[in-house]
Amino acid sequence: MLTKKQNVFFISDSTGITIESLGQSLFAQFPGTEFIKTVYPFVSSEQEARRVIAHIKTIMDSEPTPPIVFTSLADKSLTNLFLSHDIPVLDIFSTFIPLLESRLGMNASHTVGETHGVGSPLKYVQRIEALDFTLNHDDGTKISDLENADIVLTGVSRSGKTPTCLYLAMHYNLKAANYPLADADFESSLLPGAIAGVQDHLFGLTLSPGELHKIRQERRPNSQYSSLEQCEFEIRRAEAIFRAANIPFLDSTSISIEEIATAILQRLKLRTRTSDSQPFSSQSATQ
Repeated sequence: MLTKKQNVFFISDSTGITIESLGQSLFAQFPGTEFIKTVYPFVSSEQEARRVIAHIKTIMDSEPTPPIVFTSLADKSLTNLFLSHDIPVLDIFSTFIPLLESRLGMNASHTVGETHGVGSPLKYVQRIEALDFTLNHDDGTKISDLENADIVLTGVSRSGKTPTCLYLAMHYNLKAANYPLADADFESSLLPGAIAGVQDHLFGLTLSPGELHKIRQERRPNSQYSSLEQCEFEIRRAEAIFRAANIPFLDSTSISIEEIATAILQRLKLRTRTSDSQPFSSQSATQ
C-alpha cells in the first residue's frame, strides 16, 4: 500500500531519458512511495530555466512536501540559477564528473546534450539499422530473412516479445525479430518451419497462465483467446516446444523488460554493438 506521494522533476538540456532512467532505478528502492514525475527536456537557456523554476516554485508553495529535482545540465550557470531560487537539486554532473575527472586525470568537456549526441557515427548507424530491422520483423510480419537477425524471440501472443525486441534494438543495437506461436504451431512439438532454420538465434518467452489471462482480458475481454483454459493450453504447448528443441526460455511473469533483456544476452552470450562488439558478460551470468 502506498503511504506517500512525492513530486519529482527531471531537468535536462537533452531528451531527459538518461536522467529519468537513473531516477526510476533509484525509486524502485522505495516501493511505499508514489512518485509523480515531470520531465523538462531541452532546457538550454536562461529563459527556459526560469519557466521551469516558476512551475516548480508553484508546486513548492502548494504541496507540504518539497519536490525532488534531478538535473543534468552541462551549463553550470543554469544549475546555479535553480539554487539561487532556493530549489535544491540533485545534479548528476556535480556528483560524478569531479570524481571521473580525478580518476581520469583530465577535464570533462561539459558539452550540452552530450549524453544523447550521435557520438560514434558507426554506432548511430547500427542503432538505426537495428531499429529498422526490428520494426520490420515484429510479430512474424517478415520471416524471409530471419537469418540476418541477432536474436529471434518466440512465444505465445502477449508474452512480451515486442517490447523486449525494441529494448534490445534501442539499448544494444541488436537486430531482434519476434515470431508468435499460433494454434497451428501447437499441433506438434517441433519448431515451426518459419523459425526452424534459425534455431541458434532463438529464445523463448513464457509467463504464468494467470498473468497471460489478465493481459489478454484487457485486449479481448471474455473471448476464447483470453480464457484461462486457452492460456494454460498455449503456455503448456509452447514450453513443450522449447524443451523438445532445446531452446532456452525465460518466465517473464514478474521481471522487467530490462531484466529479460539482460538474461537473454547472458544466456545466448550475444555480442552487443555498444562497446566495440564485445560479448555481453556478467559475473552473475546464467549459463
